[in-house]
Amino acid sequence: MALFRWDELTWTELTNHRDAIIIIPTGSVEQHGPHLPMGTDTFIAESFAKKLYNKVNDKKIIIAPSITYSYAKLNSNYLGTINLNGSTLINIGSDLISEFLRQGFNKIILINGHLESIPFLMEGIELALSTHENSKKPNSDIPKIVIANWWEFISDEMIDDIFGDKWPGWEAEHAALTETALMKYLYPGLVRDIKVDSCEYEKLPYRILPWDKRVQPSSGSYADPDGATMEIGSRLTEAVISGLTELIEKEF
Repeated sequence: MALFRWDELTWTELTNHRDAIIIIPTGSVEQHGPHLPMGTDTFIAESFAKKLYNKVNDKKIIIAPSITYSYAKLNSNYLGTINLNGSTLINIGSDLISEFLRQGFNKIILINGHLESIPFLMEGIELALSTHENSKKPNSDIPKIVIANWWEFISDEMIDDIFGDKWPGWEAEHAALTETALMKYLYPGLVRDIKVDSCEYEKLPYRILPWDKRVQPSSGSYADPDGATMEIGSRLTEAVISGLTELIEKEF
């Protein structure tokens, strides 16, 4: 089955797919330690979108261009991180969703790879839905938009089985075990063979603005990725795609 990408279709071809599920991968341009590329969040989300398309071949799916830039203030002290203001991301989310809805595409899934994006994307979607609700035609389809954070499809039992005592907790999972394992499986050529040192940082029970470098590890990795393997990445991917498949079957 040919991969349907929004930006590879013509406008006349799109007229035959108004009932399609639109998938928008969302990520960031953000440091991911010395061993993973800036586009890690986006690459992972895009790969899941493609694998989901191949898995759910009885549904009509179109993969839209990714939302690549994002709110990434926490890591903006590191060279290469491109941060958008939260208000900018809200507007991007609102404008994009509004455009899909305006054209009659009412089934949308955002496969999200970047934690910090969530509140801004949600606000943007709410604004788009509010505008659409006030302008939609009578008897038109009710839109359904889902934000699917890939890590929420990985159970605590699986994490414990795979990582055991090495698991640092999701709050420290940046450029660490899961992302490194996924990148080794999905994009092995982009993972640098570098030992990551200096993952320590100060954990404060409060927030300091602007962000204080004490709460940021010098390496950019918030936990040691040693032990992340391609095999683990495969298991994690299988769990995520299974969860996304169930999502589509349940919600659409």
